[in-house]
Amino acid sequence: MFKLFLSGALSILLIGCGNSNSDGTTKPRKPKTEIQTMNAKFSSMSKCLKSIEKYSKASLNIVTDKPEEVSGFLGDSRKLGFACEIKETGTEGTFVNGWYMIEEEIL
Repeated sequence: MFKLFLSGALSILLIGCGNSNSDGTTKPRKPKTEIQTMNAKFSSMSKCLKSIEKYSKASLNIVTDKPEEVSGFLGDSRKLGFACEIKETGTEGTFVNGWYMIEEEIL
């Protein structure tokens, strides 16, 4: 009786955990990806924002809009962010530090 129960439970487990759809076809596997951050320095906030929009090839969904920082998400994504922040250092002076995130496939 125990062997029958064990084999039945095991077959249910194996059927439920397969990499297939309900019609028996195999699901395509999602490629593995990783998030990378691209950084650069700019002379103005507008140059920073235009550059991020151009090179990310996505619209900017702005969440924070302050004189010293503009940040948010790229396109409709809540996963990929961007920011342009005014920075000031003794050696480099005042500049705008910009960054945005990209998702790359791992080969």
